[in-house]
Amino acid sequence: MKTAYFYGGKDIRVVEEEIPTPGPGEVLFKVMSAGVCGSDLHNYRGHRVREDVPWQQGHELSGLIAGLGEGVSGFEIGQRVGIEAEHLIGCGSCGWCQDGQYHICPDRGVRHGVRQSSHGYSQYDVCIAENVTVLPDDVSFDAAALVDCYACGVHAINRVPDIAGQDIAIIGAGAIALTLGQVAKASGAAKVILIGTRQQSVDVAVAAGSADVGVVSSSADPVEAVMDVTGGDGAAVTFETVGGQSQLIQQAVEMTRRGGVVSVLGLFTKPQTVDPVLAMEREISIQWSNSFSSWNSEREFSTALDLLVAGHLNVDPIVTHHFGIDEIDRAFAVTDDKRSSGAIRVIVQPWT
Repeated sequence: MKTAYFYGGKDIRVVEEEIPTPGPGEVLFKVMSAGVCGSDLHNYRGHRVREDVPWQQGHELSGLIAGLGEGVSGFEIGQRVGIEAEHLIGCGSCGWCQDGQYHICPDRGVRHGVRQSSHGYSQYDVCIAENVTVLPDDVSFDAAALVDCYACGVHAINRVPDIAGQDIAIIGAGAIALTLGQVAKASGAAKVILIGTRQQSVDVAVAAGSADVGVVSSSADPVEAVMDVTGGDGAAVTFETVGGQSQLIQQAVEMTRRGGVVSVLGLFTKPQTVDPVLAMEREISIQWSNSFSSWNSEREFSTALDLLVAGHLNVDPIVTHHFGIDEIDRAFAVTDDKRSSGAIRVIVQPWT
């Protein structure tokens, strides 16, 4: 099979190797779609250096079951499946795991002493059976790959106060922002105000049902725009989805109403500076939203899939590009340069 190995920065090499064999409790599947996540770009851009060179990655994925390990039941060869990212598994025995919050397990991503991760940029991968979900026939492989993004939105909204009937703001216009906006509308948000740096992505957000109001930060002051839309009050909740190296948490605080909440989904690679006087004066809560797991005993991946099946989510406008495994360097280059490419979510299809 073909698989991609990452050596740091822009050094990505596609090689041939043996198809993996599923161990006890594991499922072998043929990867059909794998999304290029923004977190995959941090090392590509040189912002986060890894020591485990080379490595494999690709955690937004879907496929076809190709083999079952010992003790696996309830699945059949050829079934279409969505995969919950393996780097989110917990140890299963600590207090956080017992409470269903396996995404914050101190040993997250390690099972039986072995580091686990998804390898979506491969033609085949194996996954623990508990992270495999059979897909309804009308859910495409691309849509299933984006359930990971939608589940991040589900988790963020679960963590904040009820947004039904409330105006909210989203900083960012990438896949996480657009999927979050759709989940917010499905959760009853009144107005979703989305702030992006590119007119094209903001327009897509509005057309896709991810936002009611789009703001391009190069053309209008984002804080003033949110205040105008909300009658001077500010957003009940502001979700920050960009991360990286920009100073965006302070901006989120400034556009949030008194007593409101700032929810940070973006992964920052540079320290943030926040004015504590303004945040205290307005009594604004700043909280972090890290991936997803379960909420009230229901897996948030399943909640996101249910919203998709019910027709509340619109995936097609978010997926903008497709590349084969041999073109993975182009897939990353296009994702990295969204201003020129117009990319929102790029999908790698290992068999094309």
